[in-house]
Amino acid sequence: MLIRKSSQGYDLKLYRNNTPGATRTKTHPNGDVETLTYPNRYKYFLILDGEIIRRSDSWDTIEQLYVDECESRHGGGKGRVIVGKHKLVNHMITELGS
Repeated sequence: MLIRKSSQGYDLKLYRNNTPGATRTKTHPNGDVETLTYPNRYKYFLILDGEIIRRSDSWDTIEQLYVDECESRHGGGKGRVIVGKHKLVNHMITELGS
């Protein structure tokens, strides 16, 4: 299940592993086919450019890895999700009230 994705256009996505070992295939309107194979274990995983780069059972660990990767790619972002300050819109963090 996709939780977060880059709002800056990078292929950086954070998933929750709700179907271990499953393979998902998505066909885009332009004909490109994207295949995602969920790992057999670990609760969360991080994808960059179509490849799994990190896996973890800890939300704090995987979210910090996501934030660090955003920092290295485009110099920052919204940081970690803060309940009461942020909301998720299309898997991207936005400030409440915006």
